[in-house]
Amino acid sequence: MKMTSEDKYRIKVLEKRIATGDLEAMMKYAELYHCRFPEEVTPAIAQKMIKCYETCMNAGNLTAALNLGAMYYSGNFIPRDFRKAIRYYEKATESDDKETQIRAWNNLGYCYYYGRDIPVDDEKAFNCYMRAAVQRDANALYKIGDMYRYGRYVKKDEQMAVLFYEQALCEVYENYPEYPDIAKRIGECALYGIGMEKDIYRALKMLTQAEIKTYKKIKERDPFAASLLPKIKQMLNDAKNQVEQDLGL
Repeated sequence: MKMTSEDKYRIKVLEKRIATGDLEAMMKYAELYHCRFPEEVTPAIAQKMIKCYETCMNAGNLTAALNLGAMYYSGNFIPRDFRKAIRYYEKATESDDKETQIRAWNNLGYCYYYGRDIPVDDEKAFNCYMRAAVQRDANALYKIGDMYRYGRYVKKDEQMAVLFYEQALCEVYENYPEYPDIAKRIGECALYGIGMEKDIYRALKMLTQAEIKTYKKIKERDPFAASLLPKIKQMLNDAKNQVEQDLGL
């Protein structure tokens, strides 16, 4: 999103308030750059964002801890540091804010599931995801589905995996960031008959949506989205070929 003159004026006002120690202004300033204008973040602005978040966190705002964890996890504005991300996520799990707590547990699950600068720990990953999944968090639901699908910590059960994928799909709209990941999984299961009957038309629909929404995530600077495209394209091509064979084309 391109910054307008009105946005620039708003930021100047926030900077003046920050100079007086205004915590609300610090959060608004950091989140404005973090969420709306990431392309405008320079190294100097990134350092100011960190300082604002840290000040707010130390004052008891644990959403600031969650956002700091996200900065270090993604590495979009500063050098990636998973260990720092984990520390901030752990702090954020103590938040009284339900959404902040859910996101923190979910993000910690990723760290343990993939071994982000720490040993992979499937038990801890499952427990973290479950903390978020019981609150109907779509991201955690589909990751638990993955754990059932591949038998990580729990016994392999592809039908159970699909149940979690379908539940995750019920919790999102197409504009949600989790949507392409869920659509990809359901599309793959429908295409190859994994935990469900083959349904090439549903596979084609879900994989097409996954491809479109993944392009959007790449545009929005998701650091992991581009790696998903080759697999999605391959499966989408398989689905198209099977549909054409079914139609005798």
